[in-house]
Amino acid sequence: MDGSLERVRAVLRGGMPDRAPMFDLLRNDVVINHFTGETLTVENAPQVVHRAYAPAIDATRSVRLPDKEETLVLADGRQERRYRWTTWTEKVRYESSAAYAAVKTKWIDSYEPAWTDADRPGMDDYLADAAAMQEKLGECFWMSGGGSPGFMNIMGEVGLEAFSYYSIDCPDIIVQQLECFTHQTVRWLEHLPDDHGIEAVMLGDDICYNSGPFLSPRWFDEHYMPRLARIMDAYHAKGVKVMFHSDGDLMPVLSGLVDAGIDGLNPIEVTAGMDVGEVHRRHPQIFLCGGIDVSQLLPFGTPQQVADATKKAIDDAEGRIMIGSSTELNNDVPLENFLAMRQTVLDNPY
Repeated sequence: MDGSLERVRAVLRGGMPDRAPMFDLLRNDVVINHFTGETLTVENAPQVVHRAYAPAIDATRSVRLPDKEETLVLADGRQERRYRWTTWTEKVRYESSAAYAAVKTKWIDSYEPAWTDADRPGMDDYLADAAAMQEKLGECFWMSGGGSPGFMNIMGEVGLEAFSYYSIDCPDIIVQQLECFTHQTVRWLEHLPDDHGIEAVMLGDDICYNSGPFLSPRWFDEHYMPRLARIMDAYHAKGVKVMFHSDGDLMPVLSGLVDAGIDGLNPIEVTAGMDVGEVHRRHPQIFLCGGIDVSQLLPFGTPQQVADATKKAIDDAEGRIMIGSSTELNNDVPLENFLAMRQTVLDNPY
């Protein structure tokens, strides 16, 4: 859409754009078909998918191509099930907490804290990929992925149930892994060249579910927020804005995230208890991103209900929001509901 790059940059700088930008992940065949005029297939996806973004929305953090649906067996015997727009991989299983601790202790002990010449090609590839993606997306703003303290890496490897045991049986191992991931990110940023070209990143680290944080707010205050603050300082030293992403109800830990230095928050999962207006009232200095429920409203609501929710989110945030689904625009969302959200944004300059 016309003016998307500057519109998003205005939000990142803390200013007021002409209207709220639209931010989303397009995992929706009918939306892509509508904005490209072509029928999307797995075969033509590399030529089609990227062309849907600039006419449909202002910004995104992830571009995915549809997959052939199949089940693969990984080298370690786990199954990886690929669906059209998502992939599910079996969790890693350890025999016991002691076995988990032994494996992770070995990994922690082998961690190399110093930057070496072997790290440079990975950084060069990242920067080249980011530049190439922005070129493909044209006027649609590309938000690169950013490093984090790694909570989601740790929990996501084994799943919530096993992680719950490990966090009790070997808590120091969890914290030591957080430190390694944090150090790795800060070290990487310290070696980022001055002409890196990265304006903003999405730091994804799911730390909550619908009823609140996975661990106590006190645990996050002690072990997570100080490490997040180190990463925020490193990004800001390089002139990079950071949008923090976590699903779930973040309200019990939101002040800690803001104090750590995040610039924006995504996806504002309303069915988990997140409220755009309340977040904005408490922390008007950060921008919001998302806010339109994709679990019930966007797939099952009427276009008028979608339009009403969109208008309310813009008003509640006083324009300090990039409107979008509360995670990704999946195939359950009918075209008319996406168009209702989009048209409401276009009809409501701020």
